[in-house]
Amino acid sequence: MTTKNEKSEQSNINQHGEFKNLVLKGLHSGGVHVVASKSHGKSRLLFSMVQELRRLQDCRTIIFDGSETWLYAFNRIETFTIGEHDIIAQKLRSIEEFERFELQNANLVKLALAKHRNLLFRLKTRKPSKRGFFVRQVVNYLDQIQRDQKAQNQNHEPDKSIAYFIEEAQDCFNSRSTARNDTEEFLTVFNEARNNKEAFYTASQRLNDFSKTIRSKQLYCIGKINSEDVTPFLKKLEKSHGLDFANMKPRQWYFEGLTFESPTFKQCGKPYQINNQIRQLWLELLPKKKTFGQKLHEWIHNKPRPQAEPNREPRAEKTYTCPSCGQECTKEEFESGFCLDCDTVEMGI
Repeated sequence: MTTKNEKSEQSNINQHGEFKNLVLKGLHSGGVHVVASKSHGKSRLLFSMVQELRRLQDCRTIIFDGSETWLYAFNRIETFTIGEHDIIAQKLRSIEEFERFELQNANLVKLALAKHRNLLFRLKTRKPSKRGFFVRQVVNYLDQIQRDQKAQNQNHEPDKSIAYFIEEAQDCFNSRSTARNDTEEFLTVFNEARNNKEAFYTASQRLNDFSKTIRSKQLYCIGKINSEDVTPFLKKLEKSHGLDFANMKPRQWYFEGLTFESPTFKQCGKPYQINNQIRQLWLELLPKKKTFGQKLHEWIHNKPRPQAEPNREPRAEKTYTCPSCGQECTKEEFESGFCLDCDTVEMGI
């Protein structure tokens, strides 16, 4: 398990269980940043990390792929494609304004996130600003869900952990983009990610390409690096652990005082598109318009009917009393002041 170097003892991770512990350590610590030059095996290492996390029932993985490496080389997973025209940029009136974007199919993205635990977002746009905008939108949306669950659950913990995978992260988050005001909410989410059971697994070719504001809060996983890019910080690691980052063998990595070889990744199935499926599901959830026949049927059967008047008792006729004789008489006799009975009374009949 351990070998002796010229400088000090160096532990090597060779077993699958230890690699799983490495991935889980990154999940509980807020994330891992993988840095290595081209063709060293960054993508394959991230593939293996995703596979370990997908086996966990209480963890979901969200992957952002701009180079289409994941689309053609990763295992079977639901894939949602974001086209160039799905992210619209507003026109700038002056060079002092920041470019602002708007996500056109945000409703479909939210529905896809609600229906699938693991999801691969294929970003077809080649603009770093658009890629960064979309990543921030998804991360901020899921982070709000995590916070709501944390407030509602009795144990004050979200239901699941979330692991975000961003390869070539320097295209989304460089030193210039993270200094803008429109990324301040994302930086807050990133800083508090571990408290909300979120982790970021990122990768870049050079440390200086990726924003120090972000990578300084992650655990480093370092492979072969060009000798020109070996910083004083990396030289201290080389000296203390007897390493030579400029001459590391392919698939050899340094992580938290240990060296290991990334597992062999074998592709099983291929990612498949779900855009049409999500769009059809969204249409089914919308309230359907009524046809002319349905409207006519409702109009006929729901037409208000005239209500019958309630039965009323006939009014009793008013009786009149003759003012002269006090006998019952008609209205005309009452008005004239005498009736036929008056003559009978006078005559004594």
